[in-house]
Amino acid sequence: MESKSSNIKSGYFEDAAGNKSSTRLKTFLAAITAMIVALVSVFFEVVTVGESLPIIFALLAFSSGEKSYQSFLESRTKNSSHE
Repeated sequence: MESKSSNIKSGYFEDAAGNKSSTRLKTFLAAITAMIVALVSVFFEVVTVGESLPIIFALLAFSSGEKSYQSFLESRTKNSSHE
């Protein structure tokens, strides 16, 4: 008989083992914030597109960079533990 935990799929903010991932949450929030800033700069005259581009770039770089850095550190940790 299979255990129930093997049938449960992990959510977007959880890793494969079911642990909560704050990095995934921060990545999601940064990407959503970049989208909101982009939409505000297009549809409202509060901020121009030129003024919002550095903010959007920084948020998207943070959202992709942090996850990439975490993956790099995890692979380095796994490699050093096997040696």
